[in-house]
Amino acid sequence: MNQYKAYIQGEFTESSNNDCLEIRYPVTEEIIAQVPDLTKEDTERAIDSAYVAFKYWKGVPAYQRAEYVMNLIELMQQEEHQQSIGKAITLETGKPLTAAKSEVFYGAELGKYQSQWARRIEGEVVESDNTNEKILMFKEPLGVIGTIIPWNFPIYVLMRKVIPALIAGNTVVIKPSVKSPSSALELAKCINKAGFPEGVINIVTGKDSIVGETLTSSKKISMVTFTGSTKVGKMIAEKCARNLVRSSLELGGKAPAIVMEDADITLAVDAVTGGRLANSGQVCNNTERVYVHRSVKEEFTKQLTKKFKKVQIGDGLKNPDIEMGSLIHSKEVTRIHQMVIEAVNEGANILCGGSLVEGLSNSFYPPTLLDECSQSMKIVHEEVFGPVLPIIVFDSIEEVIEMANDSAYGLTSNIYTNNYNYVMELTTKLECGEVYVNRQQGEAYQGFHAGWKQSGIGGDDGKHGFEEFLQIKTVYMKY
Repeated sequence: MNQYKAYIQGEFTESSNNDCLEIRYPVTEEIIAQVPDLTKEDTERAIDSAYVAFKYWKGVPAYQRAEYVMNLIELMQQEEHQQSIGKAITLETGKPLTAAKSEVFYGAELGKYQSQWARRIEGEVVESDNTNEKILMFKEPLGVIGTIIPWNFPIYVLMRKVIPALIAGNTVVIKPSVKSPSSALELAKCINKAGFPEGVINIVTGKDSIVGETLTSSKKISMVTFTGSTKVGKMIAEKCARNLVRSSLELGGKAPAIVMEDADITLAVDAVTGGRLANSGQVCNNTERVYVHRSVKEEFTKQLTKKFKKVQIGDGLKNPDIEMGSLIHSKEVTRIHQMVIEAVNEGANILCGGSLVEGLSNSFYPPTLLDECSQSMKIVHEEVFGPVLPIIVFDSIEEVIEMANDSAYGLTSNIYTNNYNYVMELTTKLECGEVYVNRQQGEAYQGFHAGWKQSGIGGDDGKHGFEEFLQIKTVYMKY
């Protein structure tokens, strides 16, 4: 069992009351690590450390800030660190080891891209109405960024949020999920070796009710960035509003996939399978419902069922290359299975899956397809966050647009068609932040990953994600 310490002011530290949280491997429920269960005072010390460090860090030229980041990235991409951080991800989340190591590698690649913004922080010169005056608009860092990380991609999302914040000149206090803190503390070893000035990066672990509450309620925090559920996002927004603190929230999703009558069925089946089952269905932009034109429904359903049944499931530590690992906890299996039962009671038909996997623990749930679903069903409207996919038939583009938009969420969507007019109409009328045409979800570093409706406020990646961490100062220059 690994014993970890939090990372505050450039040092590894225990909780002031010596309390710990136990982290369990979802596959066996064996305790694999202990992390500090920090107090309110411990968390405030981390915030104070970042607050003091900001006064120095914001004055470091941006290209030099990028050099610290590149030191970190080089360490992350060394095999020994990919292995140690990746194994920590697997042990805390049940993700297959190969996928976990890839998360570390691509998290570093994302950080490499984001570091290039160091020489791209631009202002403006605006024409004045007055003689002998120029109006200058500068972009400056915000201050201390509270960064709250989800358990499903504990390193990739951390890098997605922390690196642009640092490049922009902010300091950070990172709170990993209570379900997946050990990988962040493995990363802290690389952060420490990279030589960042003390206080620039702090990693705090502990209960949401104490550490999370302290972070989101502090007047020394200038912004909170969060990825997670809509329910928790709303709570964070309310807490931040009390101090008029900015919040950037990437929340839940209920992504529709639309298969038109002219679609390449093989392509659509492959993309929908990957889009639903990636990370055992535990991704906010996973395909959560599929709408199939009546004329191709039989062939599409036949191929998709065959594809789902072939997916291999197992212990991602013993078999690093397995296609699907466990879910984060057996409680999630219980919740998801209950949703399947409710759908069946409402008239859905199980094509495959729908029960516990023989020979595996209660933390596994198989790829499950539900046919004969209707728009009114709960499983069509509520986020499943697991490997279950309801199939709904449609007859016209007008009908499917209405059904796809009939959701509280608006994060991502997919369309499968070779008809130019369909592409234009669907991409124009779908109410979501991202539309993928003839391919599986997977956002680009240089894009902008942001949800509409109750899928969030603000976003990540690219120019627009980077500028979330900057504020504008206007200077009127009379001469």
